[in-house]
Order: sequence, then C-alpha cells, then structure tokens
Amino acid sequence: MGVVIPALWPKMKNPILEDVLSRTPTVPLYHYTGQAGFIGVVEKTEIWASHTQYLNDRREYLHAVDMVRERIRALLPSADETGRSILANMEVGLTGIEGMNVCVCSFSEERDSLSQWRAYGSVSSGIAIGFSGAFLAAVATLKEWYLVPCIYEPEEQRCLVEALVQEVYDQNLEWTKANAPELEDLPPGGNLNAYLHRYAPILKDYSFRDEREWRLISRPLSCRSEAFSFREGTSMLIPYYKFPLLDSEGHFKLHEVVVGPTPHPKQSEMSTRSFLVKNFQRDVPVVPSKVPYRSW
Repeated sequence: MGVVIPALWPKMKNPILEDVLSRTPTVPLYHYTGQAGFIGVVEKTEIWASHTQYLNDRREYLHAVDMVRERIRALLPSADETGRSILANMEVGLTGIEGMNVCVCSFSEERDSLSQWRAYGSVSSGIAIGFSGAFLAAVATLKEWYLVPCIYEPEEQRCLVEALVQEVYDQNLEWTKANAPELEDLPPGGNLNAYLHRYAPILKDYSFRDEREWRLISRPLSCRSEAFSFREGTSMLIPYYKFPLLDSEGHFKLHEVVVGPTPHPKQSEMSTRSFLVKNFQRDVPVVPSKVPYRSW
C-alpha cells in the first residue's frame, strides 16, 4: 500500500451528500467485541478501525462500487463527447479504489442484540461497550473522521449514488472546460475514489437493517502513520488504525457496559466491574444481557 496523504475536500454541493455526513446519533452506540477487545479498548483508551478492504465481508464495500459503475454507464448514452470521456475516466478510476488506506469501526444502536452476540462476541462471552452518541461524535470531529449511520433502504442508496456521481461529474466537467490544474494532480475520474470512500462503507444490504449500525470512517491515511498498524489474520496481515477514544480534554467516557450471554453471568458481571474500577471507570453501569442465547 502506498502512502496517501489526506486531501482538503470541498464541501459537497448536493444537500443529500452533506446531510448523510452531518447526521448525529441521539442514542448511545455500542461496540460488540470479545473479552480481549474489551480489555484493549479500556486499558489503552483506543479502538481498532479495520481497513475497508480487509473487512469480514469485502462484498459489502464492492456493493457501492458496483452501484456507482452502473450509474456511470447509465449516463453514457445521453452524454456528449466531452461527457463520455469524463464518465469513461470515472469508471477507469474505480479500478484503483483499493489503493487508498481508509479504515472503519462499527457501532450499533442495539445494546443487547442476538445477531451481534453471534457475530462479534467470543465463544463463551462477548462485551458490548456503550458510548454516548455525543461523545463519539465529538471524538470523530476532533480527529476529522466521520461518524455516519449505515443506509439500508435501496431507494435511499440509489439517490445517494446518483448524487455522488453527478457531483463528481459536474466537478470534472467544470475543471475540463477551464483547463484547471487540479486535474493534473488527480487520478482518473478526479475525486471519485476519495469521495466514494466516505460513502461506500455505509451502504449495506437491506437484510442487515436490524443492526442499526453506525460507522466511524477515516479520511485516507498514510501507512507510515504511527497509529497505522497490522495484526495477524487467518490468512494474511490485516491493516488497522488505532483510533484514540479521547475528547478534547483528554477524557475517556464510557456510557455503559453490557456483558453478553455467558455460563457465569454473575461472576462475569463482578469481574467486569472490578476491571472498570481498576481502570478509573468506577461509575460506569455494568448490566448482563437478557438474550437467551447459549454458545457453550
């Protein structure tokens, strides 16, 4: 992976594109993880955001790329010669989308979800780490990341993709007519890839709507950044970013901790409380899951 330096992106002209990025959570958000993940988050006051190209289901990211490609091809027949050239370059540019280092971390509005325990909890016990929506939004803004809700409705996804393609097309057309120097510094398709990285991670299949997921999404990152690292995967190294969970005053704030289904609920709750006290989180509520799920 090459070094990618974050660009200063202009404000999007289409209100649909700006609205998605400006939404803020009004409820607490929960990050589901295993015991080791929980210990790491609390002790290091940071959370790991995985590279978009190395998520468990890479297909979910390519879903957005396919939608953009389909929209570009739909516009070709009605475009003039200049427009066709711009659209062709935009499609070519999609082939290099894996080259950017963009990382994401997932949260859910659901505090005690069976599907989340199954997917992200460990074999015998998971943890849902709860944060206030306001705290996460503030931390995201501080780090110049985005905290964005996933979009599951097909029609809303279609409108977003159409707006994105039109935005980049208009931008490229304006620069082409003006023979602007910006085009010399951009890959084929202009800013399409950079913009798409903000939206592709939140377009999810409708079947996952019950997860009510929000995602922290980075700007393009340099792999030489001190916080950019790698962990062992089942078949390859997995790039990730160590995202600090500290507000502008350096405070780490937990809203609640939910202990997942376990054969030892009371003992698990007690040890979790002791762990939080040791790490200066004495007043954080710890509650057991009420989901009747057994994985042991």
